[in-house]
Amino acid sequence: MDKRLREIQQRITKEHKDLGKFVQHVLDEFDKKADEHRRLSSSNALAGIKTSGIAEKAFYDTVNETKKWILDVLERTIQDFEHSGDKHWNKNFKDGVRE
Repeated sequence: MDKRLREIQQRITKEHKDLGKFVQHVLDEFDKKADEHRRLSSSNALAGIKTSGIAEKAFYDTVNETKKWILDVLERTIQDFEHSGDKHWNKNFKDGVRE
């Protein structure tokens, strides 16, 4: 996922670098929350509180799917920036990326 973000960030022009930085911050926060969750689950296990494996899998699957979704949205946004002014480009976002 980090590799994909780096590849997308290389395509971003200087005037839109803040988009890449924002997405990086969001993904970092997801990683922090997943780590906090892992630590809490570990401490609960030490205390004898069992965690459902299905719930754990659902949590991590949801985090990973959300991170992929965020990267997909960033990539489609960058595509629209790259093709702005191209009358043959079908916009990913109908409201556009320019104000």
